[in-house]
Amino acid sequence: MSALELAFGYSSGTKDCYLFLKAYFGRLPSLADQLASGYVHVSKRHGHAAANRWLRHNAKELIDPASIYRRFEAIKGDLERGFNGLVKRAPTTIEGLQQGCQWLARVEESLVLHGLNVTHDDEAVINHADAQATALERERSKLIGGIAEHNRRLRLGLLPPSLNLKPTKARTLSGQAREVALQIANSRNPLSPPMGIIPLMAVFNWHRAPVMNLAVVNEMALTIARHRARLHGINPPSLRLKSGVQLAKLTDPNWWRRQLRRLGGRRLEQVQREAHRVHKRAGIYCSNVTLERRRSQKNRNRALLEALEAINQEGQVYTLAELAELGLSNPDHRRAELMLRISDTEAESRRLGHVGMFYTITAPSRFHPVISENSVSNPKYDGSTPRDAQAYLQKVWARTRAALARENLGIYGIRVVEPHHDGTPHWHLLIWMKREDAKRVNHIMRDHAEADTPEELFDRRGRKTTARFKVERINYAKGTAAGYVAKYISKNINGEQFTRDGVADDDKDTYGHDLNSVAPRIESWAAVWGIRQFQFVGLPSVTVWREIRRLNEKHLDELESWEAATRPDKRIAGRLEQIRKAANSGQWDQFLRLMGGPNLPRKQRPIKPWTMPRVDLDRIEFSHSTGEVHEGIEAKGRHGESKLGTFGIVVTDGRGNEHEYLTRFYRWQVRSKSRSHQGVSGGGEAASPWTRVTNCTQGPDIQPREPSPAELKAQLARFKEWQSSEIYRAKLEAVHRDVTADREAARRMAASPPPTQFSEEEEFFPPELC
Repeated sequence: MSALELAFGYSSGTKDCYLFLKAYFGRLPSLADQLASGYVHVSKRHGHAAANRWLRHNAKELIDPASIYRRFEAIKGDLERGFNGLVKRAPTTIEGLQQGCQWLARVEESLVLHGLNVTHDDEAVINHADAQATALERERSKLIGGIAEHNRRLRLGLLPPSLNLKPTKARTLSGQAREVALQIANSRNPLSPPMGIIPLMAVFNWHRAPVMNLAVVNEMALTIARHRARLHGINPPSLRLKSGVQLAKLTDPNWWRRQLRRLGGRRLEQVQREAHRVHKRAGIYCSNVTLERRRSQKNRNRALLEALEAINQEGQVYTLAELAELGLSNPDHRRAELMLRISDTEAESRRLGHVGMFYTITAPSRFHPVISENSVSNPKYDGSTPRDAQAYLQKVWARTRAALARENLGIYGIRVVEPHHDGTPHWHLLIWMKREDAKRVNHIMRDHAEADTPEELFDRRGRKTTARFKVERINYAKGTAAGYVAKYISKNINGEQFTRDGVADDDKDTYGHDLNSVAPRIESWAAVWGIRQFQFVGLPSVTVWREIRRLNEKHLDELESWEAATRPDKRIAGRLEQIRKAANSGQWDQFLRLMGGPNLPRKQRPIKPWTMPRVDLDRIEFSHSTGEVHEGIEAKGRHGESKLGTFGIVVTDGRGNEHEYLTRFYRWQVRSKSRSHQGVSGGGEAASPWTRVTNCTQGPDIQPREPSPAELKAQLARFKEWQSSEIYRAKLEAVHRDVTADREAARRMAASPPPTQFSEEEEFFPPELC
């Protein structure tokens, strides 16, 4: 027996009642059985009239869950689990259905970015980004094409003044049109006769419509572009940027692609958290969907780095993947540098007689979607994202540092951010301070960490817990301070560490998972939510440390040549030499001491980075609107913004004298690997010709010759290799997209009727913008 037949058996049995039930059950086929059960229950108790009222009242805002599942097929199972969980936890079935349908409606709104389904593959994101950038560029082109017509109307006085029309009250379109026409007819205009007691000049409102030019068009196009970005839920570029830079970003497909990937990934992960799919009994730290998306992203990045190579002025050639492995992109190098800085900072703190404290600060219960003990849904959860929790912790830390600064209490150390099993961040802080300040620092940090919802700090028996704030003094008899955070550092990078003797489960996290298996999940969590995992406090700039280490033994000749050419003061040269030796020998504690010690303001440090705008001597800008050619030496970014670069360090002697030192000795040129197979030599300036004809002027002694079979074979091999490269495939795809777009535009132009007089101008420049 179907749900409709079951419910109809307990109704009045009339045709109208049958049609009434059929309308509701037909609209909600996947909920028909549950609605029928409720209908029968109410009908048995209160009669069929009450059952009809019950169904009409409770089912009017329900939606069909199956339609949502079909739209988001990739996460269909997760949505079903989330919906069924809401239904089971509700006091009654109908309340559960209402809560579940409301949640599915929010999910649909969250996962659709102005037409883009974020659960689709990356190809859909690329196509949508290209479409948005192309549409904005076409809007701007239309506006540019209407400049001459607008100015001609302005000269002839054909642009009407803007009318502040009142909102129409009619419901039908014809009624609204009549009201607007009546308002226009009754409004005063330059042709209306003046009243007898009013002077003629007082009748006219004198104003000048702006002359349309490229700058005005760009501002109009920027307004349209920013509105389109907000429709997608994307924050437009900062208003502090120049208008040209903002417009260049908003018409760039790559900018749209990055924003859509970032926003789509975060919304998809938040839906997974709300669907109860991120906790220690499901996908710990992050969902399986986000983990797989992150792996795909890293594979794309790796393929791109392998396809590009860099060559310097000495002819050394490396792929970008090889250069990335040599730097801090290598997790082993990043972990080694962090552990060196922590251990040597501890050594310096013990020399100064300071004490170390290990703090743990956790966000309130409303930020956690599940309860830690049993992984059931948390009724206090308010839908906050991990970024919201991170913002809360940052605000607590800002208040804490402000209070410490007011009392002149200095602290220094490292902050580590890691997720709970449900993806909510919490902080671990390894902080050193003066021994006499420890009690006051603990009190201040505790007050600010526990200020929010203090009623959650007590258990059922009224005893205060350490769920929100926990402090532990470093006991050097049990181990070093570096040992306290070594596990957290390893867990948040790559899971590799040496297990300590006598420490049980040192190779597992808090929930018993192997560190090597959870490290990729934590890295994916930090990447999707954009959370900075490590930050040092009160210590010298690590940029200075890294730049000084570039002046190693291999570059002593360049350093001596620089000093011979620039002739720095002896005190400056001597101070740099001491710090350079400490840095290149890997002694962070001595480097910290020579840089002025902990808690010294950066302006008072003896060395700071040397940054200035980058230079491009070959930059030439051509304006298509005016035909002007602008030459300059300041390098510009992709969107026309100024580019700042670090070139070295600035050393001071403490008496107001400064001197710059160059630390970047190589000039790199990035190119595709396919060019290196075409005979590129030296700095990549010349390539072997693809044709049989030489590039020189023809003469009696320079005649074309037939290539040898070996040369033909080599050329054919290079050509086939080029055809199989990613560059060739990308070019073919770009050409295919352009051809498809041109054909579609031509088809629309052929199908659309010819415009009437002035229709394009009115579309380009509405009266209210004139």
